[in-house]
Amino acid sequence: MRIKEISAKSVLHYHDRAFSTNWDINPYRGCAHKCIYCFAQYSHKYLDSNEFFDDLLVKTNVAEALDTDFSKRNWQGCPVNLCGVTDPYQPIEKQYKLMPRIIETFMCHKNPMVITTKSTLLLRDLDLLAELNKVAYVNIQISASVIDESIRSKIEPNASPTIERLAMLKEITNRGIDTGVLMMPIIPFLTDNIENLDAIFRFAKNNDARNIIPAIIHLRGETKKCFYEHIQNLFPDLLQKITPLFKGAYVDKSYAEKFQRNIMQLRKKYNFYNKMHRCSCEALHKEPQLNLFSR
Repeated sequence: MRIKEISAKSVLHYHDRAFSTNWDINPYRGCAHKCIYCFAQYSHKYLDSNEFFDDLLVKTNVAEALDTDFSKRNWQGCPVNLCGVTDPYQPIEKQYKLMPRIIETFMCHKNPMVITTKSTLLLRDLDLLAELNKVAYVNIQISASVIDESIRSKIEPNASPTIERLAMLKEITNRGIDTGVLMMPIIPFLTDNIENLDAIFRFAKNNDARNIIPAIIHLRGETKKCFYEHIQNLFPDLLQKITPLFKGAYVDKSYAEKFQRNIMQLRKKYNFYNKMHRCSCEALHKEPQLNLFSR
């Protein structure tokens, strides 16, 4: 693994497709979690690198750059997601400790925050996040798609065990912070069995998650080739089952419909219909403590 420290002039990034919000921050580029399905692994191309998992860039001045961005007259105080293409709590965060300073900057500007992570390192900063939640809305989304550790350790080798991630839900909600589960990406014939889906629903419901959002893997662009190579190496018997489902980037319609029927059965079983709402700056200004996610 090669680590390079850099300085950023600006760290807020806008994208048209809102997933909870249109804004995100990436304190790091590249991610050492090494998830085989990672859609962002080709974002290193502009850096002349194909090693998304091994060439890691650290924005050492991220908190200072964020303070500058938040201080601009045209900044509207929109919710910001950490992160867009990397996990803010990936392993090198233990060394660099960028997140505490980022949270303090959000606190200074009373700016809403969303965090998406596969790491239990977040618990290190739970006190700070609870303080931020007193002055601005905070939502923490736990990414979890497979309970079986023998599978999880192959497809997300450097992420925290799923059971440990889901156990954070109760600790987070006990501090008054809204949290949810991103049950994605589901991989056909590997993590789509009803026992796995049921277990994740049960953890989410029993630990007071505000929402659960399931989604099947998307294979856009070069991600498909890389993903197929990993499946061939790790689960060779599955490749001939999976490939016919993806003539394009998205899974076959009949498979998707069957998956959604299973999800609806689980929503009924656990009386758990909460889904993610999109949030605009305009809506935020109408309701200062806006809930980004519905009950």
